[in-house]
Parts: sequence; structure tokens; C-alpha cells
Amino acid sequence: MSIVTLTTDLGYRDPYLAIVKACLHSRISNPRIIDLSCDIKDNAITDAAYILKTTIPFFPEKTIHLVGVKFIISKGIIHKKNEVDNTRYLLAFYQNQYIITPDNGLLTLLDAGFSGPVYQLYYQDAGQHRFFLKDIFVDIAAHLAAQKPLSDIAIETTDFYKAFQLESFASPDNLKGKNIYVDDFGNIVTNITREQFLAAQKGRTFSIVLPGTRISKISNTYDDVKFGDALALFNSFGYLEIALNGGSAFKLMHPREIGRTFDFNLTIDFYD
Repeated sequence: MSIVTLTTDLGYRDPYLAIVKACLHSRISNPRIIDLSCDIKDNAITDAAYILKTTIPFFPEKTIHLVGVKFIISKGIIHKKNEVDNTRYLLAFYQNQYIITPDNGLLTLLDAGFSGPVYQLYYQDAGQHRFFLKDIFVDIAAHLAAQKPLSDIAIETTDFYKAFQLESFASPDNLKGKNIYVDDFGNIVTNITREQFLAAQKGRTFSIVLPGTRISKISNTYDDVKFGDALALFNSFGYLEIALNGGSAFKLMHPREIGRTFDFNLTIDFYD
């Protein structure tokens, strides 16, 4: 039995996702298909990377992850090192699992030190690119599930797009970070890890200033504060999260609907 996961922007209203799943069932004997997230918006490859990075540790070896999200270059959040090619497809082996993805920078967003191996996939013609999840990725997943040689479908490469998120930055008296993901509850996940926070804090008191409120402690659960109050905690994956008990921290920080793009910069000040 092969486990195949899906991270896509196909959504659930149209038939496209069901078609991909039907093709997987047609090509792989008794697959277990798991949606990681199939509602990625606005070509948010950073969202796809966060979702995949936090879920991979829970899957067994040889799980096959299909990532059907292109990366359309836009301003700000990712530093561009070389050219994206959304018509080029890659197969990577990471933490003993397979990742099949466009050449979109995902691999270095999973791990800035990503070292492969990475393979460029063969496919027949440009027509397959229109619905690559169905016409290319399903074939590759079936090939992997059948344990056929990789040399039949790909060639190893070190030439792939490398994207890097802005890192958190520590100075003697503060720690700066930014949002990397907003979940459906409106919780804002930042790129500050528990280890980075503790190293910068050095046992000192601290303050996080938000619109209309100030946070000066790290909570263990959302219920550590009163209903409607803001809090900071380290989530299950070790990232600092800004939340609102019973509400949306995203709406607190972004009260008016002015577009989906959200750039939240967080500063934590430390005091002796």
C-alpha cells in the first residue's frame, strides 16, 4: 500500500482534485490518498512549504508527496536567487520520503540547507503541463509505488530554483521576525523558533507590542488568557505564534479587507 499526499491549489468546488484522485486509484493498487491542504491561495508556495514541513515527520518512509503549487514571482517575501521554471518538475528524496513538485523553490523553503538528491523529471510534451498533477505527477507516483528505477523517469540535477525566506534577526535588545503562515483560525505563525527566542531572551523580561495591546509572557495554551485577549505561544512545531483566544489575530493585525497579501513584522524587545 502506497501513501500519497496532496498539497494543491485546486480547491474542492471544481472536479479537478477528484480527477487527480481517480487517476491515482487507476494507476496505483489500493493507494491511501491524504489531503495535506488543497486550498492553497494566491500561489502561496510559502504556505505549501510550511504545511509540508510540519507534516512530513508524521508520515512513514517512502510516502509520496505531490505538491501542485506553482510559484509566481511577486514582491517581498522571498529572496530571488535564480529563475523559477514552472514547466520544469522535480523529484526529491527528503527525510526518506519522496517529494514531487514544480521547480518553484519549495525544497530550500523546507530546509535552507537542502542537499538532495534532486532529480529532473522527464515528460512527453507541453500539453501535459496544462494539468501536470494529472498528466505528469500521477505517472511519477505510480512509477515510485511500483518501485521501478528512477533512471527511467528522471536525471539527477543540482540545478534547481532556490528560494529563501527572510530569517529572524537578533540584536542585543530585540528579536525581529515575520509571519510565515496564517491558519484558518487567524493564528499568525512567525519564523521565530523557541530556540531562537530563548537564546535572545537570556532570561530577561520582554514585550511584544500589538495594536491596542502588549504581550509580556509566553502562554502554554490559548486558555491561559481571557476570552478575546491576545497571546503568544510556541505551537506544536516550535514556532512562535500570535493568537487571540476565541478570535482571529489576523483580523486584529489586519482589520480591513485590503487584499489577501499579509506581511506582519514582529519585534520582541528585551529588558534587563
